Amino acid sequence: PLVRDTKQRILDAAVEVFGERGYRGASVDDVAVAAGVTKGAVYYYFTDKDDLARDLQHVLWEQLAQDALAVYDPERPAVDNLLGCLEAFLATIQGMAGARTFLREAWFTAALDGAARADHEDALGLVQGLLQAAMDRGELARLDPEALTRVLVGALMEATLHILGSGEIEPTMAVVGHLVRALALAPAPSAVS
Repeated sequence: PLVRDTKQRILDAAVEVFGERGYRGASVDDVAVAAGVTKGAVYYYFTDKDDLARDLQHVLWEQLAQDALAVYDPERPAVDNLLGCLEAFLATIQGMAGARTFLREAWFTAALDGAARADHEDALGLVQGLLQAAMDRGELARLDPEALTRVLVGALMEATLHILGSGEIEPTMAVVGHLVRALALAPAPSAVS
């Protein structure tokens, strides 16, 4: 438990320090001081600042994904699920004050790009499976599932960047909601007896 606590303290401190000073402006020394550990303790868990930031970035994206999936209900219509998951994802970002600053900067930092791409590809596979199932049930317009996934996730990434910068979720969700609802197929009229 102590090992996990120390690593978590370092990650928590990194969110705070990267949020205040920016990723580029912060040092491993800054993170160690904020965590109340030695610089050697940081290097025990992470090879350098980039390694620490990649791990932190992965942890934050995992939290966002978990929060989004927590509202998924297989009994709900696909559009409601998509919007619920997107809103949970964006609401979590909105509540991550220091992490928002870090995630926005990390988005444009080449040294951190590889780790984020792996998480991104995992998300694409999950979303594509959900969209394909909804198309198979006749809930969504039948479109190329990979293209639809990439367009929707691309729009979500832009919405995410907007939230990371502004912290405002309502206008972003209004736009995303309009786009997602446009994919829904109207229910087939019931047969009149």
